[in-house]
Amino acid sequence: MRPAELEELLQKLESNRRELVHQVEEMTEEEAGRRPAESEWSAKEQLVHLAAFERLWLEWAMKVRDEPGCVVGPPSPNPPAYPEAEARSVADLLRELASARASTVAAIDGLTDDELKRRGKHLLFGEMSVLQMLRSLYRHDRMHMDQMAGREASFRPGAPGGPRI
Repeated sequence: MRPAELEELLQKLESNRRELVHQVEEMTEEEAGRRPAESEWSAKEQLVHLAAFERLWLEWAMKVRDEPGCVVGPPSPNPPAYPEAEARSVADLLRELASARASTVAAIDGLTDDELKRRGKHLLFGEMSVLQMLRSLYRHDRMHMDQMAGREASFRPGAPGGPRI
């Protein structure tokens, strides 16, 4: 039997990703490739970013699981653009995102309560448990869904007065 926190995590990963995919599927290729402003990413660029960062956060979480107390992060600074995104279709980018999520679910499905509670230090966000690192995945999805919809971000990691990861 899975720990309750893992069950909740898997449900949120699935429901947030399903909502994100639906949101993107409603866009035309042109809309998904258009940048809302010069300094902002297109939906396609955000999909490339989400897949890359999912793999990175999973790697960090698994390192903390295997080496409690270790230090992880931070990632390289976000690039101003993901030029490879423009040449790819939305369907192709969604397949990449699905592949990243399938790898995540396969890696975390059997985690124990003890493993979820193991802690390490993230160089940007401080001390975090494996569970907190994994929760960042669906929160990151939510943040980018808001950006793609032109809404104020409902989640800002480490924002003063805002929720912590």
